[in-house]
Amino acid sequence: MPKQIAMSEKREWLNAYDEGKPAAVIARERKHALKVIKRGIEEARAARDGAAARAEIVKEALINHQRKLLGIVDRLFQAVEIPPADLELRYEKSGAPAPILLPSSRIIYTPEKGLTLELSDENTTLWELLREHLTRDRIWSAIKNWKEAMISHYRAEFDLESAIKMLIEMETGYRVSTASPGYKEPDAVYDFTVKLFFTVQTRKALGIPDGTNPQNRIVAGDDGYVRHGEGGSEMAYCPGKQNECREALIRAFNKIPDLSETKRVIATESELENVSNKLKRLLEDIRLIGLIPGRCRICSRISL
Repeated sequence: MPKQIAMSEKREWLNAYDEGKPAAVIARERKHALKVIKRGIEEARAARDGAAARAEIVKEALINHQRKLLGIVDRLFQAVEIPPADLELRYEKSGAPAPILLPSSRIIYTPEKGLTLELSDENTTLWELLREHLTRDRIWSAIKNWKEAMISHYRAEFDLESAIKMLIEMETGYRVSTASPGYKEPDAVYDFTVKLFFTVQTRKALGIPDGTNPQNRIVAGDDGYVRHGEGGSEMAYCPGKQNECREALIRAFNKIPDLSETKRVIATESELENVSNKLKRLLEDIRLIGLIPGRCRICSRISL
């Protein structure tokens, strides 16, 4: 039975051949038949090329894997934004807060958990793999703090809107109606007024420039309506009492900055900005590296 020649020796033949030494010379030096040397060189070349091809495949697979994980980091970075002060807060027919759609996330309400923030990626396999890569990273506590700050801020905003509604009803003596403005429901303030007051006063409280000044634009019309500007949106319908209603709405508007709920919105927005900046710095570090450190089960499989 012919003696088996180790692949390491065949690689030596290939290296010598690639450096310019003829196969016949290698055969004479190694004391092997020329055909043995030629066959060994071809086997070594095939093994080397196969290894290079496999390495390229593994490289591409790892690059693709990293690209997908970095995509999560990019989407999370986009999600970590301070929500706009004029973001509309809507309600379901049941009276529960309607889902709030945000970049790469949403805030939903359930009777069991109340308001919760869901990231678009966090229930995916990729999210699990990211956690395996960054098992002990500070990013997870930063995400937790950011989500809690977001929920606190939105709770504060929902509470402020409810407080404004109650304040309007108390000052005017009329109930707030969800009927569309223009619908002649007597002795009612339209929900538009609540949202207008909420948006303007929230922006002012957070120091966002806003030229809207409802108290100077609230007009009592001869037709029983109180409007936001001449010919503008109807704020209330109280025929015969529109002037008194106008004065009451102005009083309500001017009292909003002193509400405890307004101060809570300011405090939660400040906290949200603080934790958002901390999380964005951690995410930016990863983005600058351009690589998710650590390993996951997919990395182990690719590297086999």
